[in-house]
Amino acid sequence: MKTPISKYTLFEYLSGRATPLERQLIEDWISREENTEIFYQWLMEFETKSPQYIPDQEAAIANLLRRLDSDLSPMDGPQKVSAEQETRSLGLGPNRWLWLMAASIVLLVGCGWWFRDPIMYKTYQTAYGQTTDVYLEDGSKVALNSNSKLKIPRFGFYGDVRRVCLEGEAEFSVSHTIDNKRFVVKTSDKFRVEVLGTTFSVFARPRGTKVTLTSGSVRIDYSQNDQLKKVMMQPGDLAILDPAGEVQLERKKDVKTFATWKEQRYIFNATSVGDIIAMIEENFGQHVTLSDSNIAQRTITGNFKTKNADELLRTISEVLDMKIEQNGNNIFLTNN
Repeated sequence: MKTPISKYTLFEYLSGRATPLERQLIEDWISREENTEIFYQWLMEFETKSPQYIPDQEAAIANLLRRLDSDLSPMDGPQKVSAEQETRSLGLGPNRWLWLMAASIVLLVGCGWWFRDPIMYKTYQTAYGQTTDVYLEDGSKVALNSNSKLKIPRFGFYGDVRRVCLEGEAEFSVSHTIDNKRFVVKTSDKFRVEVLGTTFSVFARPRGTKVTLTSGSVRIDYSQNDQLKKVMMQPGDLAILDPAGEVQLERKKDVKTFATWKEQRYIFNATSVGDIIAMIEENFGQHVTLSDSNIAQRTITGNFKTKNADELLRTISEVLDMKIEQNGNNIFLTNN
């Protein structure tokens, strides 16, 4: 995208050498959302080339411990009385001073991480009914389903792990690297999928978490009752995180049917209407109400190609001999 300012001008601004007119132009440019990505890239490049401050973390911690020891050490004579009087005049006891110091450290660290995240990571997010392909710097490809969010390092993978975060549903085609760098998909603090080079799908919605493996091998790391557990998967496996927090493996499944949404196609195999209705709400944002709770237990089998929720609902109603009624944004599915 063509920008009204140059990288050099931005660097002059960040160095404090910009003219008043340049400062105004740059601040207006930064405030526009379409310039956010290029601003973060140039900002990281500027900080890398000329860091403003490189903290010595070990020295800072050592200094903090020395100050704490000093504050807690006994004091003699008038000095002790003066310190106590000063403390009482502020309404703070020795322990409260420690709490205030700890709170200040937490606040500073928290602010640092809060502003660090949008700079260091880029988020791809799809709307209802929208799918997209995301190509990563290592050659891997991610097909992102609708109503899903993928977070990746903004400036490329670093270290010995290629780590991404997923909310929703996606299919991953992971490229192998010469140095065998691991690829990790994190869906929560208690669940992640780790691979070297493979094709697999991850479903991470509020109603459950599932992983299907098409080729290669993956390892699932998850936490149950504060215990770290691991499960190895083979091609054809379906892993389901049950309500108790345990991963259940189902072998020899037709896993190719789990990511057909990439082709706007849905394959049902004795799938309940309740599950289909939940999928429609997740993928298209359409809430469907059933006139009879027993309808949710009815099942459907078939291969259906559809572009939106309306087409899919019409297909279901025809197959099951049901009727669709719509009142504004409310959709009702009833028996004929």
